[in-house]
Amino acid sequence: MDEGETLEQLRKKNERLKRENELLRAKILELEARLAQYENAHTPPSLRRGRNRKRDHDKKNNGTPGRKPGHKGITRPSVMPHTQVDVTADHCPDCGTVCV
Repeated sequence: MDEGETLEQLRKKNERLKRENELLRAKILELEARLAQYENAHTPPSLRRGRNRKRDHDKKNNGTPGRKPGHKGITRPSVMPHTQVDVTADHCPDCGTVCV
């Protein structure tokens, strides 16, 4: 190899490495921007992006709590009391007023 060929090869390699360097720098900037979304100390975890947020779920059901309209209701049965106690007071325990 003579000196001219070696010099030309080095120039081509230099240009290729410069292009590769530019691409890698651009990729680093992109990845750092994406990472910044998760590392911002001033953003509470509830507002961080990248996860399904509660607001997204509320839009699906229009914000109405409970079961869907037309669903059969279910309640606990009422319990009958075992004993009945009559409580009478002659006066109010807070202010001392005589009760009628």
